Amino acid sequence: MRRVAVEPRPGWNDTVREQGLVYVDTELPGGGVMSYWDESAAYAFDLDEVLRLEEATEELHRMSVAAAEHVVAHHRYADFGIPGWAAEAVARSLREAPPMLYGRFDLCYDGSWPPKLLEYNADTPTSLVEAGIIQWFWLEDTRPELDQWNSLHERLVAAWHRIGAGLHEPRVHVVWSSEEESGED
Repeated sequence: MRRVAVEPRPGWNDTVREQGLVYVDTELPGGGVMSYWDESAAYAFDLDEVLRLEEATEELHRMSVAAAEHVVAHHRYADFGIPGWAAEAVARSLREAPPMLYGRFDLCYDGSWPPKLLEYNADTPTSLVEAGIIQWFWLEDTRPELDQWNSLHERLVAAWHRIGAGLHEPRVHVVWSSEEESGED
């Protein structure tokens, strides 16, 4: 893995906002603002690294599901900050096994093995715009001759076909609300 310094596109902030990443800037709890999107660096991976990271993320997903099953089986909700009023919904979700669309791991990886898990977001909208749209257009605008380790679009299409086959109504509605002020969710 190599970190490559790159020149940000002129007007990148407006460009990514127009493409749907409306939470480009994040207000920090202690004050100040941090840019959520950064075009000053990119990371280059060898195919072997990509394959190893894919294997690691599949294993991390299996481990995450097993951990959730353990929490429910042993009623350890409070140990993981899950309030009592939400416990039954968590247990029901595992019991009913609703279809899973996608998940995104935030990993700490410096090229050495194994990567370290920082955060796992599953079936949340946060990363779809960033990984499915913004990264793709950035690559097309700045390095059209290269490829990226991102099969999100293809996998989403396949997942919707799989999930859609089991739905009573084939039309799915995706909803956005202005209640969450950052625009992230």
